[in-house]
Amino acid sequence: MNYCENWIEHKLRERLNAYKKRYPLFKVERVMDDVLSWEPKLQRWSPYMTDKDIASLNRRYHKSQSLKSLATNENW
Repeated sequence: MNYCENWIEHKLRERLNAYKKRYPLFKVERVMDDVLSWEPKLQRWSPYMTDKDIASLNRRYHKSQSLKSLATNENW
């Protein structure tokens, strides 16, 4: 799957790398893969996400992983 427009991938990667400088454990590729599944309108918005937006995506991912882990009883 590709981005709806060529410039989005480059600009989004720049933005996420800037965020990664502040939070070294942040995984850029995970967000890049997530944005690929978005509809074109949201993809065009993605390079302009604020730090709050990126943190929200990250929290949502970690929460879903935690719930998935609980569902499979890996924590017990």
